[in-house]
Amino acid sequence: DITEPTGSSRLSDIDIIRGVNLGGVFLIEPFIRPSLFDQFNSSIPSDMPVDEWTFTEKLGKEEALRQLEDHWDTFVTKEHLETLAESGINWIRIPIGYWAFNLTDDEPFVNGQVPYIERILGWAQETGLKVELDLHGAPGSQNGYDNSGHRVTPEWLHSRTNVDRTLDAVRKMTQLAVDWEDAVYGIQILNEPSRWKWPVSDILEFYNEAYDIVRSMTNDVYFVIHDTFLGPNEWSTLVSSNWTNALMDTHIYQMFDNYIITLNETAHIDMVATMAENVTRFDRSSIGVVVGEFSAATHDCTKYINGLGRGSRWEGTL
Repeated sequence: DITEPTGSSRLSDIDIIRGVNLGGVFLIEPFIRPSLFDQFNSSIPSDMPVDEWTFTEKLGKEEALRQLEDHWDTFVTKEHLETLAESGINWIRIPIGYWAFNLTDDEPFVNGQVPYIERILGWAQETGLKVELDLHGAPGSQNGYDNSGHRVTPEWLHSRTNVDRTLDAVRKMTQLAVDWEDAVYGIQILNEPSRWKWPVSDILEFYNEAYDIVRSMTNDVYFVIHDTFLGPNEWSTLVSSNWTNALMDTHIYQMFDNYIITLNETAHIDMVATMAENVTRFDRSSIGVVVGEFSAATHDCTKYINGLGRGSRWEGTL
């Protein structure tokens, strides 16, 4: 549900977002591309990488770059985007790690993603798909999950250097949006920062700094924030009143909870209805709402879904 855009005629062309994620392309996750991780000796747990950080660390930069360039080149094709467009999809979200824009010598990551990102932007332009660039991983890890690129105790907001590097990545990602204005319609400044690790007020402070950067460069993209897994009744604590053309991103899953996975099919359907009702109750006069990630799965048995080397709630091994 999108609010009426301010000062941007092109954003007015969007009345509803029907989108998908191009997950696991520019930030690899074991459950999305298990074959990249299965090449290692699984009989020795300490030899198994669990995220992109340890994947590149184990391989070394030269071999990691060779494998990842092949992955970037082949995992998503123009034909995939054409199929999405033909199916009624009008929006794609592209998760990207900060190291595509800001990498230090002491980090094992490799970069070179930007030309492949731009190739997808060109395809999106040709197929009429609108793109949201999503900063999915921040220096120090914003949540400690493998989806941040580094499964580790999160240190993101503990260091001003980390924040500055994150903002630098936001700036460079926004420049991509400016350069590809006919394709990029949204900038998500950070995926799933942990409210369990840092006060919401500190996360909002970062959001405001990122907002100033994005709006100093363009008003013609949606400024997208994540709800930090707060409920809709608390979303207002993450929003500043001066923002324009903003979207709240909420993620809806029904498999990452010991109680929820015991529910029957009817209860799962009722839960979706309740979630939708809660979202519609939120005051969307100043910020719209998009469900940036969701799944119809009702158990967590997918390989590596809880992280490589971890079990599942469904099987009682986590």
